[in-house]
Amino acid sequence: VNMKYEDMKKSKAGGAGKEFAQFVKVGYNRARQVTGEKLGTVQRTDYDREFQDLCNRVDKHSFWASMLTSKVELVLQPNPAYRFEDFVNEKIGNEREIRHTYTEQLGICMLNAGSDMSSSDYGQALLIMGDYENRIGESEHKMIKNAYIKFVKPFMEAAAKEGAINSERRTLTALRLDLDAAKNRVRNAKTAEEMKDLEGFVDEAQKKFDEQYEITREMLEDRDVKNAEMVVHVEDLAKVQVEYFKAAHELAVEMEKKVLDRPTKGKDMRKRKSSGSSSSDEE
Repeated sequence: VNMKYEDMKKSKAGGAGKEFAQFVKVGYNRARQVTGEKLGTVQRTDYDREFQDLCNRVDKHSFWASMLTSKVELVLQPNPAYRFEDFVNEKIGNEREIRHTYTEQLGICMLNAGSDMSSSDYGQALLIMGDYENRIGESEHKMIKNAYIKFVKPFMEAAAKEGAINSERRTLTALRLDLDAAKNRVRNAKTAEEMKDLEGFVDEAQKKFDEQYEITREMLEDRDVKNAEMVVHVEDLAKVQVEYFKAAHELAVEMEKKVLDRPTKGKDMRKRKSSGSSSSDEE
């Protein structure tokens, strides 16, 4: 029994050793191929023009989608600390925290100041403005929520799915290096027998490359179609902003009218003058 156990251990160790040796050999051949391509001393397989254009379109969309998403998030939440907090919450599966917008903070400050000075015309004006600033802030909240749901989130979800595509593209690159390394070894063969033996590796590498090429191409084509469909989210963002600015403008116009036509306008000053005149007459 002990002898069989020892034989099994040796067999496993030998198998692991062979796998490691093969891993090192493949890595060396790939590194050698990459170096040769950079120096221009070896030949390489170029992807067809259609495939290259497809890769370029997907890459451009990925780059600009990331840039646009970050800029929209900057508009929705200018505070970098809050943006980071939202990012962490999303990663751990929590919802984004609902915070007062800067417009709402201004409205709250005006309401507090107006309440503290409510007996004056100045205080009454602040109370009116504070109420409307809060209402504009509520519209802003709605805009932020809708812009995130209809623009930012779809682009973030699409970006998350690109990891699988990038993984397949890296695999394709590795198999392309294996194929070219095998071809270059055939070219450098010194005898017909050696060339014949190496051609078997080329056939195997070519088969793996072709299979991976089709898998990658199909994934890229699917992503390319979905990227084109993302334009609907650009349209949604435009609609969200129009709705917000329209509501904000209407509230701002109404706010100005209410502030200018407030019932207490100028009354406090007249009371003070009247009170001062009465005191002078009594003296």
